[in-house]
Amino acid sequence: MLKLERNVGKAKGTRVNIILKWLSTNGKEMMSNIISVSPNEQSLPEDLDLIEDIAYEGPDGASLAADVYRPKNRTADPLPIAVFVHGGGLFVGSRKANREFAGLLARRGYVVFALSYRLIDEADGPHEIGDVCAGLTYLTAHAEEFGGDLSRVLLIGESAGGFLGLYATAACGSPYLRETLGIEAPDLRIRGLACFGGMFYTARFDPIGITYRRDLYGEHVKDEAFMELINPEDSRVETSLPPVFMVASKDDFLKGYTQRLNDAYTRAGHDHRLVYFPHGKELTHAFPSLQPGLPQSKVVLEELDGWFRKL
Repeated sequence: MLKLERNVGKAKGTRVNIILKWLSTNGKEMMSNIISVSPNEQSLPEDLDLIEDIAYEGPDGASLAADVYRPKNRTADPLPIAVFVHGGGLFVGSRKANREFAGLLARRGYVVFALSYRLIDEADGPHEIGDVCAGLTYLTAHAEEFGGDLSRVLLIGESAGGFLGLYATAACGSPYLRETLGIEAPDLRIRGLACFGGMFYTARFDPIGITYRRDLYGEHVKDEAFMELINPEDSRVETSLPPVFMVASKDDFLKGYTQRLNDAYTRAGHDHRLVYFPHGKELTHAFPSLQPGLPQSKVVLEELDGWFRKL
């Protein structure tokens, strides 16, 4: 069981600001409809195995679960692992919504571990990061059972999952981050981090920061040491990360975040790669995982696979 000593999750009855409350209520209904009619609910190709709803415990006893996708015709050698953290703005989303993308990864020879985390009406930001870390802790203990190789772990985050995945990855590599944010993380070396349309910044004074800041961080907004770390450009965060692969497009409404982080990591000399698509109106937010059937999404997956296998 993971415990967060410095932070507490949202207490029963905690009020979420009116914007996030509206988004959460309407977004969850929308997501339910999407999943119910999506091709993601269709059967996977016959050459893949799917182990669904693997239950484990997160911070404060939270009930979490994951799905594992893997090729049926595996060799005796363990396969690289791709951990997937779904998006949804932290107020909506499901690990079930990216089944097609997870299947494509598995067919490339990965064990795909699609994990869950509590949304903003149930948990604050550190607890959501802690939920992702809880999934990594479970994976660390059980990877061999799934045929995965813990020396080759790629973490992929989509949109808000890019934010959570970045901080969970950094927490695995930094005792200081774990202590200051009040998060437990496994002793796991994540070899590469990939982010599609990452919602990297959640505390700046921009529309996202203004909307999320108080609900994600509560009284911690008064803690200077804590809030300094809620910036992926901070050197203590950046130096705790492995090589980073980022994807954005002209019609991704969060492209500015990816471009900003790309520039920051270029200045810092951090090993990273940006794949940017300047044309194509169909290439909307986080398209590689949300629209994996697009030709450009297939290009991204090909490049990501090649990049990771060379690390």
